[in-house]
Amino acid sequence: MPDNLAILSASEPSPFGLENELGTSPFVIVCEHAGAGLPKSLGTLGLDKEHLARHFMWDIGALDLARGIAQRLDAPLANQRYSRMICDCNRHWEAETFIPTHGEGIPVPANVNLTLAERSRRRAEIWQPFQDGVENMLNARDVRNQRTLFVTIHSFTPVFFGKERDVEYGVLFDRDTTLSPALLKALQARHGDKALPNEPYDMNRDSDYTVPIHGEDRGLDSVEIEVRNDLLTTQEQIEARAEDLVYALREAAESLGVTTDNQEGGAAL
Repeated sequence: MPDNLAILSASEPSPFGLENELGTSPFVIVCEHAGAGLPKSLGTLGLDKEHLARHFMWDIGALDLARGIAQRLDAPLANQRYSRMICDCNRHWEAETFIPTHGEGIPVPANVNLTLAERSRRRAEIWQPFQDGVENMLNARDVRNQRTLFVTIHSFTPVFFGKERDVEYGVLFDRDTTLSPALLKALQARHGDKALPNEPYDMNRDSDYTVPIHGEDRGLDSVEIEVRNDLLTTQEQIEARAEDLVYALREAAESLGVTTDNQEGGAAL
């Protein structure tokens, strides 16, 4: 598309969505890969229609799971509505994978040979509003003197480039030494080696942005949770995993001396 044209029209929603902003819980839930939306100006990015429902477009089941957790905890939920194939809001804008040229080996034609102006526009219209939204939400909590336990929710495929993944829960962190090990301990008490640290991905500052920058660099107790997406295919599965994670998150918080609200459970999904 021409360099001087906006990606989002005035009628299209902001990339940043915020639900239950004034929730009473110390937990804050973030879902960076919540949506598979594509702005009208970018069409299908050159992808066949059958590919638009693939996991590489967004984290399948993650938003419903995040909502279930947030509702049960009475926590705010920040989410990003557009596909990570436009740009990945869990990457630094200078990272090689900020605008992927393929998804699970499938080429994304509209992402090849982008000009600097096109990359900058995606950053300005998609990435920056989301980052600003998360930062402003956390700043507002600071003003209200609210304790924050920072949690991001993702999902992953059971098979990746032919390799099967047996792990069900991944507990990802970079420098956090509080919430992540406490959550891992709580999950492993119930699931053993089906819950593992930094699986199926290893978090680092070259490949991740949200937890390292918005969480750990602010001094927040922080963790990224990955759930295998074949465990999130039905409403019943999503509710069960939400209950499971809420139980583990509360245990982790209490081990840190943090009391969580709404102890009897929240609204159903």
